[in-house]
Amino acid sequence: MEKKICSIFILFFLFTSSIFGSELSLNSDKYILYNMNDDKVLLEEKSHEKSYIASLTKMMSVLVSIENIESYDKKILLTNEMFSDIEWDVSIAGFKVGDYVTYNDLLYGAMLPSGADAVNSLAISISGNLNKFVKLMNEKAKELNMKDTNFANVTGLFDKNNYSTAYDISLLLKYALKNEKFKEVFSAKKYTSTNNIRMSSTLIYYNNKINENISYITGSKTGYIDEGGYSLASTATINNVDYLLVTLNAPGKTSSEHVKDAVNTYQFYSKNYSYQNIVDKEDVVVTLNTKYAKEKTIDIYSNETIDYYLKNNFDKDKIIYEYNGINELSYFDKIGKSLGTITIKYEDEVLKTFDLVYSSTLTFSLFNFLWINKLFVLIVIMLIMITIILSKKKKKKRKIKITRYR
Repeated sequence: MEKKICSIFILFFLFTSSIFGSELSLNSDKYILYNMNDDKVLLEEKSHEKSYIASLTKMMSVLVSIENIESYDKKILLTNEMFSDIEWDVSIAGFKVGDYVTYNDLLYGAMLPSGADAVNSLAISISGNLNKFVKLMNEKAKELNMKDTNFANVTGLFDKNNYSTAYDISLLLKYALKNEKFKEVFSAKKYTSTNNIRMSSTLIYYNNKINENISYITGSKTGYIDEGGYSLASTATINNVDYLLVTLNAPGKTSSEHVKDAVNTYQFYSKNYSYQNIVDKEDVVVTLNTKYAKEKTIDIYSNETIDYYLKNNFDKDKIIYEYNGINELSYFDKIGKSLGTITIKYEDEVLKTFDLVYSSTLTFSLFNFLWINKLFVLIVIMLIMITIILSKKKKKKRKIKITRYR
């Protein structure tokens, strides 16, 4: 009976959601979502508030490692020092003292299973000790303008001085994904090391608890710490739209709320939003008056087709075009002249601002030219008449003088 009631409730909820367009609700306390096609924030909440980011720290550790490794195939010997401060309850990749592994093995070991053994080994082999490597991490954070971030260790274990924000983590991830090696490691789901350690992404582990379709998630790094809850930095591609999502402080201790948040967020936007046509090439965007032309007005057209990421039920008739520029075109204006700008708005949001350029031609009207300049023409005519009259008077006087002398 409980199952039937639950099914009816879920169906009703889905039905009402499709009618009323219920907004998205996340379990995470802080988050930020980007449409990476446009580098535009779609959703955010407390994205500049500091949090303990747990193993998201390892994304910076991996990035700094990649930028300081000359050969990913180079093998290194794992020493006692690399394992000396690893606590019993942390995530590990499975390496042991005495293993002879490649940098590639350690990069995957740090990212996929979130191995403290792997990230410690990277840091010490590159910088000589952990403190020097942490200094490199903070220098990189400063370079990326991560103003509300500080690293105190390479793993993300609790330290009151190891913190960041959803916004800062998004800056880190956007930058890091430009590095092909980082992107390769971040996007991997599974990896087998040169010493046959099989590794899987922690995303798979958490998703096994909720069994959602996550095939569209193209990369991920999870994190958990008692003081900061569950966190997840991920990317996804759905319907040719690339997304980047950072969520922090999801509740629970053995749950997958952070993965649920990612799934729900990506699904919500992919189902309710898409690229909508707001301007077609050759659409009339403004009509201007003319001067010295047979045409009384001239239509100015868009020189490009513009699509914008909007709700699927958006009303194109509500789009507003705000023109800021000259109000009149003269026959003597040259093609290519800058006319001004068009700002496109929808529901008080500025969608796009672009320049307008004169690209048509006008037909000269002598009548309009004379009519517009009638005062000037009248003065010219009067001057001509005065000149003619004065010229006749001079000729008449000359004739009188000649007659007298005779």
